[in-house]
Amino acid sequence: MNFKHYRLWTILVFTVLLVVISAPTVNGITPPNHPVQIAQATEDDSEQVTQATLDYLLADVTEPAQTPSVTRTTIVETYALTTWQWGETGGQTVLELTDENWQVLVSGGGAVDAATLVSFGVPADIAEQLMAQDASGD
Repeated sequence: MNFKHYRLWTILVFTVLLVVISAPTVNGITPPNHPVQIAQATEDDSEQVTQATLDYLLADVTEPAQTPSVTRTTIVETYALTTWQWGETGGQTVLELTDENWQVLVSGGGAVDAATLVSFGVPADIAEQLMAQDASGD
């Protein structure tokens, strides 16, 4: 499977997960009207976003066989996109800074695109910046 097909497949799977699974915390996906508040604003933004992502991923896990790790964090204004790895599974989490707390807007396996970010309330210009910075690794 070439990269283009892999990316399309990943977007399709992520979109299906968002549509089919709508209950909070089911398979790690939280709908936009149920933000999870985690990580107080006491560390620098990147560390806060990383900790908020890990807190969210581990929220319903009592004894994880493996520990997830955040491999990349992209922050634009009050929005963040993290890429994480958990064993053989990887995914992305979108967060928003509200009242000095990073809140998870959506989290799930696979990659997101700008349209998905916009559908969860991220302004279009910020969504494009997040995607461009994430792709470039900045």
